[in-house]
Amino acid sequence: MYATVPVNQRIGVIDAVSTRRALAIEAFDKDDAFLCHEDLDTGQMVFDLRETMMLQHMAWDTMLIHGHVFWSDKAERHFGDTYKYVTMMRDPVARTVSNFRMAQRTGVVAGGMEEYLASDVAKRHARVFLRYLASRNDIPDADLPAAIELAKARVEKFALIGFLDDIDSFFSRYREIFGVSLRMSQLNSAPDRKPDIPQAEMEALRALCAPDLEIFEHARSLR
Repeated sequence: MYATVPVNQRIGVIDAVSTRRALAIEAFDKDDAFLCHEDLDTGQMVFDLRETMMLQHMAWDTMLIHGHVFWSDKAERHFGDTYKYVTMMRDPVARTVSNFRMAQRTGVVAGGMEEYLASDVAKRHARVFLRYLASRNDIPDADLPAAIELAKARVEKFALIGFLDDIDSFFSRYREIFGVSLRMSQLNSAPDRKPDIPQAEMEALRALCAPDLEIFEHARSLR
């Protein structure tokens, strides 16, 4: 996408690692990317910083803004007619397994799948769509029904939602909407083998992913 932006226009990159480090420096005077991390208890602080950065780019008329950011009511209220929202979705269960493997490699979680499933990190990994679209890093179980409905309503406001298992359709629709063609390389491939997860743990994982699965299926129904 960056390559499709004319050289006289701006690109805003709200980078994941650098925003974690910057917040850790500001909040705790420590340059530590894992002190302020969206998967941990400091996650809301990370997303608040990223919203401010996104609004700054929107106020600067940046042509393309890319990053892991929550849905912003302020952005919609002030710039909703100016920008088109685009996102890419992956099957929530497969995504969570991938996140688990990365969290193990980076030391965000310790132990195996059973310990992981009992953690707040797993809940956040399992409910990425819900968190991002409901604009809250942690959502109590009592608030889930309302948050899911809010997320589904916001899904309908996207100009384009792609699905990782159908990249060609995403490219085609992107070209129709924005008039440019995309090419995609595969990055961040896991270096280790996929884990062999017992059936009982997979069922528990699917239950944890239930809100995201509902949002995912709703998004698919809009195609």
